[in-house]
Amino acid sequence: MSQPQPLIRRLGLSVRRLSLLGFAVSFSCGLPGAAAGQEWDGLAVAQAIEQQFVDVIARCEGAIVSITKVSPAAAPERPGFLLRNRVRPVDRPVDLTASPEAFGSGVVIAADANDRARYVLTNYHVLSPERNAAVGKEPAYVRLSNHRAVRADVIAADPRSDLAVLRLDLAAAGINPEDVPPIRLGDASGIRKGQFVLALGNPYAIGRDGSASASWGLVSNISRRPADADAESPENEWGGTIHQYGTLLHVDTRLSLGTSGGALVNLKGELIGLTTSLAALEGYEKSVGFAIPIDAAMRRVIETLLQGYEVEYGFLGVQPGDLRPGELGRLPLTSAARVDFVSAESPAFQGGLRTDDLIVQVNDRPVGSADDLMREIGLLGAGGVARIDVLRFFGNVRFRAEVTLGKWPVVDDSRIIATRRRHSPWRGLEVDYPTGRRRFLTSDVMERYHHAVLVLNVAEETAAHAAGLRPGDFITRVGDVAVETPEQFHQAAAALPDTVTLTRLDGTQVVVSAPSEN
Repeated sequence: MSQPQPLIRRLGLSVRRLSLLGFAVSFSCGLPGAAAGQEWDGLAVAQAIEQQFVDVIARCEGAIVSITKVSPAAAPERPGFLLRNRVRPVDRPVDLTASPEAFGSGVVIAADANDRARYVLTNYHVLSPERNAAVGKEPAYVRLSNHRAVRADVIAADPRSDLAVLRLDLAAAGINPEDVPPIRLGDASGIRKGQFVLALGNPYAIGRDGSASASWGLVSNISRRPADADAESPENEWGGTIHQYGTLLHVDTRLSLGTSGGALVNLKGELIGLTTSLAALEGYEKSVGFAIPIDAAMRRVIETLLQGYEVEYGFLGVQPGDLRPGELGRLPLTSAARVDFVSAESPAFQGGLRTDDLIVQVNDRPVGSADDLMREIGLLGAGGVARIDVLRFFGNVRFRAEVTLGKWPVVDDSRIIATRRRHSPWRGLEVDYPTGRRRFLTSDVMERYHHAVLVLNVAEETAAHAAGLRPGDFITRVGDVAVETPEQFHQAAAALPDTVTLTRLDGTQVVVSAPSEN
């Protein structure tokens, strides 16, 4: 090993800081008017960048929290600080010596500028999703930057975006909301490779005193997918995350274990990403990672979670594919997504799309592959409008289709946490989009889209249950009104306060009596 390294350490300078200083020197020397021999102007530039980092961290770290999930059981014996074996009860996570069963980071946000409530945005996987049944029941404990510990209850959590929102119980802790400043949300939609970013989080749970650790680096790439994502597997086709289709920022900041749910901020101190899984593969260098970008699509997800609702994703009704090798030379474009199959009567079919069409853009965003199409459609959400630019391969016809999207199927209800419903049950009946739940989708449903609502749940001893309605039924009409979305169903039902006739997909009718006045 060469000798300069110990000298560098004795001078108190890291290799990374020297790199920054070298960058600043070369940058300053390249400025207009910089004369030869003025190398130390670079030190002033480096100090200015350093000061900006210090200022941004000081402004943002008050919004960074550490999250601890603990089991109600007692912790096993472990060596104490004084080398005495002792048992630490883990039902007291406010105790800094408690051993967390799961830990991570989070970011304090507010619903709007006038909202005094404080929420924590974090990754879904920070909440220990392997214990699905308990995720929404067990509280998390959050340690703030002022060292105070606060209970936090899950408001909503969405495994498909790997995002969750918790509400801080500040009143119970006797904390004034003004003393817990939320971070300012930025916009990652215009972020570019090479931009400086700062990451703040709780690596290896060392931030249990509330003090976030910081690192800095560059945005290495955009629109990335996790290294282990396998979009070809049947499980991921229906139950993976939206990130497998390429949503993530690739960053070279240090993202060690425990920094999931941490903040990725720009030099203005705005939250532009939520740090998440490591990018490295097993056995390789582990200093790089991913961040979920805070752009318009993810803002929609976050706003939905803040309201306590299930997050819904858009469904087009096509089987997409990529262009075949021999086609590019015969087409007036370089990339697109091919429509390999269109479900009859689906949103895509109604919008005029057909098999072998090539989708070039969605809402003016380029589509270069099947993954791009899945991502853009999914992020628009159920009920969203997609303006789809299409090239019809046969005839070389270009046109724009405007499509109102359905809902991408939910594979596992138990993994979704939603503390509020968009619509209260109607006479014991809960409905969803026809493709709302994977378990009710048979092959014929996928081949022909149902213009109906799906009966998701029927409470026992209610008018709907007495009428013979059961989960998995499809309802096409409420009275004389055709329905195919939950909103349409509830609007039609609200207009009929007395006995209501519902028509099922097979044409049979059921009569749901008016609610009793008792």
